[in-house]
Amino acid sequence: MPRPGRHPPKTKLLVTRTYHIGISAIHPARTFRRLAILLGFIAGIPWLACRKDYTPPVLRTNPNLLVVEGVLNAGTGASSTFTLTRTQTIGDSLGAYTPETGARLTILSSNGDIYQLREQGNGIYTSLSLLLDKTEKYQLKIVTHDGSQYLSDAVPVTTAPPIDSLTWQQDQSSGNVTVSINTHDPANNSHYYRWFFTETWEYQSALISELIVQNGLLIFTDSSNQTSTCWRTDSSTDILLGNSTALSQDRINQAPIATIPRAAEKLSVRYSLLASQYILTEQAYRYWSILQKNTQNLGSLFDPQPSQLIGNYHNLTNPNEPVIGYLSASTIGQQRLFIQRNQVGNWDTTGMTCPLRNIPQNPFNFQLYSYSDPSYGPYYFTTFPTGLEISFETCLDCRLKGGSTQKPDFW
Repeated sequence: MPRPGRHPPKTKLLVTRTYHIGISAIHPARTFRRLAILLGFIAGIPWLACRKDYTPPVLRTNPNLLVVEGVLNAGTGASSTFTLTRTQTIGDSLGAYTPETGARLTILSSNGDIYQLREQGNGIYTSLSLLLDKTEKYQLKIVTHDGSQYLSDAVPVTTAPPIDSLTWQQDQSSGNVTVSINTHDPANNSHYYRWFFTETWEYQSALISELIVQNGLLIFTDSSNQTSTCWRTDSSTDILLGNSTALSQDRINQAPIATIPRAAEKLSVRYSLLASQYILTEQAYRYWSILQKNTQNLGSLFDPQPSQLIGNYHNLTNPNEPVIGYLSASTIGQQRLFIQRNQVGNWDTTGMTCPLRNIPQNPFNFQLYSYSDPSYGPYYFTTFPTGLEISFETCLDCRLKGGSTQKPDFW
């Protein structure tokens, strides 16, 4: 007879010490709202002692600014992806954003070559595989659905050195696992680094069910229909930067890029992180540094305050309207890391509450399943007492935590 499985918790990954309070390059609409709230709070400080509510002007504005996120991947045969969104207003729910759909994006080369991007939906635009001349400069032109035109400055192509290694270490006191990156440029040409990553982890449902329901009938599970093992993928949202200009060598050692809290579900079975690295110009690095400072260490008036942010995109239709984003063109180096559950110590995940309930089965057809509460699902047949054990669907179906039962190709 099957036994209840482990009870992994619902968790979140805290990837760096950069906390999003202002504009974010990855989720700008969400964090623009936070920056507006922060500015409103600072403006209202002299009136904290008053009982009368104060609504600063920033709360009444709706800039609806265009946000452009993406890097021009200059690797041989690589494709490039850009995301267009609009900043949100204070009244919008946290995490909401407005994708800019129906736009036309074009990559322009200084030698006259033109590359079109295709809309994928939800504000995402992707090019075909590109063969870019690394001696040329490139621009991104955007025409939105209302005819407004935007154009970036022409940017050179930078070449990213390979990532030397990804390492991880578990802190003995906190139990957290930190993933770090190591890289260097023997030609001493890089200096300004930016990283992002995609993480994938395998996890299991709290209870390993032997049954599922198909067309109202109970079916035994197998590898083709199981809902107990899932894989989930997320992308980094923090601004991850490195700078070697103050060093005698163009080298980055043990730069932390991700932290997995102790007992998080991400390491309940197996975890993978794919790190990507590209090189910034000094001007681009300055832009991202300001953005990073505007989104961290804003806990008091003695911390760094929001600074003016000027990117390299321009609104040709309305030159007075700012555009959020900075175009860079670079080759991209990548490396993948795997961590097994048995490689870390003291990693017992907190259990979920998964009560079992026994219900009788139809005496004429034991395969029929007609329990009225949809929050429950079948677990396994019992012989004593005779019937069917059921439990919450959230304990039985790993997909309800956002994952998929499709194993990734690289797994």
